[in-house]
Amino acid sequence: MPTEQEAKPSVVTPSLQQWRSPSTFRGAPGEDPLKWLKEYDRVANFNKWDDMMCLANVYFFLDGTARQWYVNNEDALDSWEAFKNGLSGLFGDRQRYTRRAEEQLKCRAQRSGESTQSYIQSVLDFAKR
Repeated sequence: MPTEQEAKPSVVTPSLQQWRSPSTFRGAPGEDPLKWLKEYDRVANFNKWDDMMCLANVYFFLDGTARQWYVNNEDALDSWEAFKNGLSGLFGDRQRYTRRAEEQLKCRAQRSGESTQSYIQSVLDFAKR
C-alpha cells in the first residue's frame, strides 16, 4: 500500500524562459534603424511582447540622439507602428545603406582562412541589404 507521500501527484513547475534584450540604438551616423528594428522585433517575439509592450520597453534600448528624439516626441508616438515609422523616417536613409552594401559587396573577397560557408553567408547578407 502506498504511503501518503507516494500517493500525492508530483507538481512540476515549468522553468521560466530567459528574457532577452535587444542591442541599443543611438541614432549615430552609419547605424541602420531598419536592421535594429528587425533585431528588436526578433527579441520582442522571443519575449512574447505585443505592440504595447514593444512601445513600453523601447525607451530602455535607446541612447544618445535616438533617446532624445523619443523623449521629445513621446506624446506623438502613440503606437508601435508610429514609433517604427518615426525612427526609420528620421534616422534611415535606405538609399545610402543600399549604396554602401553594394560597394561592400563589390569589394568583398574571401579572406585567407575564412571558411566557404562564412564567406557565402557574408555575401548573402550584403546582397539582402
